Amino acid sequence: MANRLLFERDVIRAVDKHTNDKNQLDDDISCILEEVNPVVLVGLKEATDSLKVETKPVQKQKRVELFENEDVVLEQRGNRYYLSLYDKKGNFQREVTIDVKDDYKVGLCNSK
Repeated sequence: MANRLLFERDVIRAVDKHTNDKNQLDDDISCILEEVNPVVLVGLKEATDSLKVETKPVQKQKRVELFENEDVVLEQRGNRYYLSLYDKKGNFQREVTIDVKDDYKVGLCNSK
């Protein structure tokens, strides 16, 4: 399937429609997305000029693993530390970001 431009609300609607009571998809995601109609751009030049495109350069950082055991991994990337938590089966659960500023103030951020 070729790349298509899709509205976020249409994708969410289709995924919600195919999500059961256990929050599991009842079909493969590619099959679900086939139901979503692509965005049609009329007056291609004017339409593409109005699209908001963000291009931020991706800065690669060297990952340094500082600690690892069965359910915790601590990595350093630049001035940030990432604590990744896993369940007993080895499935990723949560990542906590520890941001160390130049004045040694520490900020925490939870992400899942």
